[in-house]
Amino acid sequence: MVKHANKIKSFTLTEMMVVLVISAIVVGLAFTILSIVQKNMVSIEQNYSYATELTQLEVALTADMNSCTQVAWIAKEDKLQFSSPVATRSYRFYQDSIVSDINTFKVAVKEKSFFLEGKDVASGSIDAIKLEFDKTTKEYCIFVYRKNDPAIHF
Repeated sequence: MVKHANKIKSFTLTEMMVVLVISAIVVGLAFTILSIVQKNMVSIEQNYSYATELTQLEVALTADMNSCTQVAWIAKEDKLQFSSPVATRSYRFYQDSIVSDINTFKVAVKEKSFFLEGKDVASGSIDAIKLEFDKTTKEYCIFVYRKNDPAIHF
C-alpha cells in the first residue's frame, strides 16, 4: 500500500519576509506623505487665519475712519484715536498685535505711516493710514483714508 502525502500549498518563509518588508516600506511612505500633507494643511490654515486678521483689521479701520469726525495719532502712546460726538474708539499698537476697544488683531506691524492731506504726520490729526506687516509681501499693505470736510481747516 502506497500512502500519498497531501501537501498544502503555501508560501515559503523567504517569500513571506519579502512581502513583510515591502509592506513596511509602503506603510512608511504612506505615513511620511500623510505627515507632509498635514504640515501643509497647518501652514495653509495659518496663512488663511493671518489673511483673515488683516482683512478684519482693514474693515474695522475703514469703518472707524469713515464714521468718526476726528482721527488722531498719539505717537507717545502708540495710539490711534477715533472720536465722534457719539463715541470714541482707540487702537493701541504693540510689537505683535493691535488692540482696539473691541478686538485684538494678532498681526505684527513692520511699518506704520500716518498722513494729513498727503503729508507725513509724526503726531496729531490724520486723514490716512498706511500699515505694512511682517509675514506679507512688500506689495501688500493696508491703506485706509477718508475724505476731509472743510472744518479741519478752521
